[in-house]
Amino acid sequence: MKRTVILACDVYDPNTPELSKEWESEETIQKMETTIQGLGYDVAVLSNPTEITSVLCNIPVGERSRWMVWNLVEGYQSPNREAYIPALCEYLAIPHTGSSAAVQTLTLDKYKTKLFLKSFGIPTANFWLVDDWKQKPPGPFPIFVKPNGEGSSLGIGEKNLIQTTSDWEELIPNLLNKYNPLLVESYLSGRELTIGVIGNKGSYMATVPAFVDYPGFVYSDLVKSKESFVESLDFLVPVELSNSLQTYALQIANILESSGYIRIDFKMENDFPFLLEVNATPGFSSIYSTLPLLWEKSGRSYSELLNHCLELGFLEFQHHHRYKYAKDRNL
Repeated sequence: MKRTVILACDVYDPNTPELSKEWESEETIQKMETTIQGLGYDVAVLSNPTEITSVLCNIPVGERSRWMVWNLVEGYQSPNREAYIPALCEYLAIPHTGSSAAVQTLTLDKYKTKLFLKSFGIPTANFWLVDDWKQKPPGPFPIFVKPNGEGSSLGIGEKNLIQTTSDWEELIPNLLNKYNPLLVESYLSGRELTIGVIGNKGSYMATVPAFVDYPGFVYSDLVKSKESFVESLDFLVPVELSNSLQTYALQIANILESSGYIRIDFKMENDFPFLLEVNATPGFSSIYSTLPLLWEKSGRSYSELLNHCLELGFLEFQHHHRYKYAKDRNL
């Protein structure tokens, strides 16, 4: 009997670009669907919350171990939004791709992630949380301001680089009206880098890292695109820096106990890398997402990436204790 993969997804809507900025495009979903079908799975694409929960709840208990839910649900606004699918699947004893709800919720909060990882020695720039427009700039200029719980460069533009008190007073009230709270960091002036980690705890593998180059000096929401890869990846990373990033990436994965895949971003200052953020629900477009491009740099195909991620999800289901409650209760 064939295994079945459910692509649980939010699909990018060009009519509401700000709300759906992080969601995958229809082209990406279609490419994932045909690729996974080519691996020998049945595939169903579901994008409505009621439909997703109804289908999952109605899978016969004895058949749930042969189903896999690929978590592509990003939601918006809620601090729990990337954890909807992992929590539901864990509760129902259904395998899913990617990390647990605990990892998803933590990494969506940039401030808490940096605070946690800094306690283990991961290098970060100075950072602060701001939730009141009356707050004064928390650190010396220049500083950089971004939404604390958003991805895909939402809410980020060239004005987010704060040089003066006037800049601060102009930006903060408007930005807080849309995104509250805000993360404030000491500005890092060097190049940005990204790296992926594939695997479950005890068997992690770091991809090669790459510099992420883009127009202008800020990786803004104008750069991110669902139609093309506007930024460029430069894989000519010096060996010593590459080794350092892979060491940090594996350390971060072990500390977080991530599963399946994560992507980690760094930025340079004075020839030293500092952690920017961890993305536990990275994009999987073969066109505009960096994780598949990092994977393919090693000579492995997009199809192999999707297959490996599915296998990791089934392994997690078989061996991780977090599924025990649901397995016992559903006997």
